[in-house]
Amino acid sequence: MSFTGTVPTPTPALVPTEVRASTRFVDLAGSVVAAGEWITILESLEIGGLEQFHVRSPNTDFRISIAVDGVSVFSKTYDEIRQIGQNSPEISAFAELDEDGNPTGYYVASIRDIPYQSSILVRVQNTGLLPVTFSQLFTKYKIKGG
Repeated sequence: MSFTGTVPTPTPALVPTEVRASTRFVDLAGSVVAAGEWITILESLEIGGLEQFHVRSPNTDFRISIAVDGVSVFSKTYDEIRQIGQNSPEISAFAELDEDGNPTGYYVASIRDIPYQSSILVRVQNTGLLPVTFSQLFTKYKIKGG
């Protein structure tokens, strides 16, 4: 008895595409924002993740707004952030102290670890009545690419 036919050609195994992440930074230290105005710190239209956002101000008159994938997910004043920060490892707000424990006159807010699929927008508003110079407006984020 003999068999005839063709032997199927092996299908090549699917090899996963390597995803590379690129770390990026935005540093807008020294930016002056007029009363009631907004400043955009980060606007990205790629898949990625916000690793850290940090603001340092001479007063508490500011609001942080974050939109992820086109949806507003965070819009809080310094005082609201301070309340949340007491119970969250990803969010903090505090009056800065020098090495002797004395107030420096600056207020800090920090937000960490926000992944996004298509976009992120991070902005800060001066909610005060006078212009303010932010001594630090800094973000570290990653863009995932193929």
